[in-house]
Amino acid sequence: MFTMKNQLSAFFAFTLLLLALGFTACQKEDANLNEQAIITADNEGSGEDLFTDADDISDMYAETYLGSGKTSDECPTVTSSAPAGTFPNTITIDFGTECVSEGGRVRSGQIIITVTDSMHNVGATRTKTFVDYFVNGIQIEGTYTVVNNGPDENGNPSFTHTLTGGAMTMPDGTTATREATHTVTLIEGADTPGRWDNVLSVTGNSNGINKNGVAYSCVIIEPLIKRHNCRWIVSGVKEITRDGEVSTLDFGDGDCNRFAILTTPDGETHEIRLPK
Repeated sequence: MFTMKNQLSAFFAFTLLLLALGFTACQKEDANLNEQAIITADNEGSGEDLFTDADDISDMYAETYLGSGKTSDECPTVTSSAPAGTFPNTITIDFGTECVSEGGRVRSGQIIITVTDSMHNVGATRTKTFVDYFVNGIQIEGTYTVVNNGPDENGNPSFTHTLTGGAMTMPDGTTATREATHTVTLIEGADTPGRWDNVLSVTGNSNGINKNGVAYSCVIIEPLIKRHNCRWIVSGVKEITRDGEVSTLDFGDGDCNRFAILTTPDGETHEIRLPK
């Protein structure tokens, strides 16, 4: 006979089962949210690194090697539509099918730079496009534009960097998109001729869609600091919003390394590794 005691026992057992299922579902939901936060931070951090690297490396080769007489068996080869110092000018940085650059990154394809004037002049613009351009197997696409704004209120050279139509296609075939508008200020090194003592401060925002198709937006809440003698950003914090959830990505306290710390909406921390 099914007694009242049996009914109560069954009711409590059923209630406990529902609670357990609910707890498990919450755990899975939290894990999925954290996974998406990690993927988003990884894509945004990689995008910041790879597009900044493309801007940096193309400027370095254009300024250092243009007119230097590099032969066709060296990489990259640099050609221009007009003599050095003549504007407007179109400069092609051709990495060929495989070019190992300083730091060990393997590049291929081309970066094409359209220059309106010397970048020392206010209003001068460099527009960079990528033709079958790969870094360590990751294809980089988009248009990267740099405009000289002139000195800021502290007298430091200031530039607007804009990325439109940015995309990264990973070796596994997945793609993440990214667009950004940043103000880049040269806070150290402006008074010396070389680039390697330069220190940049970066502010602004970006947005994109991660490799799983999830949209996000990002704002720099503490200026990113990039030293030209270090491949990666050495400090600064980004705030990343995805599906109403806010995470922070902290690039460190000044040490030169490829690590950043992600803090997810639930307070968990995860190490993000930027591209080698």
